Amino acid sequence: MIQDPRGVEVRALFAAAEFSRARVLEVGCGDGRLTFRYGSVPDTVIGIEPSADLLVSARTACPANLRGQVTFVQATAPALPFRDSAFDIVLFAKSL
Repeated sequence: MIQDPRGVEVRALFAAAEFSRARVLEVGCGDGRLTFRYGSVPDTVIGIEPSADLLVSARTACPANLRGQVTFVQATAPALPFRDSAFDIVLFAKSL
């Protein structure tokens, strides 16, 4: 099932911030459903997710053309394994 067939989510993201050439942290990336739809625009995307099962799904479903710029990491927002100022954009989509 395709969610958001009209692309409203991605258009809203691109209207809110400049994703081109950005370093993006996506908190609660889940299975990568949204990540794959915007992931070709930023320089890098790190998707974090506490669920190992969802990360396996995201890694498995990741399109070949995104594998060089999209990475999935098991982590939570309160315990980020990244240095301060590592990202230009932090995205929370359906994570709360």
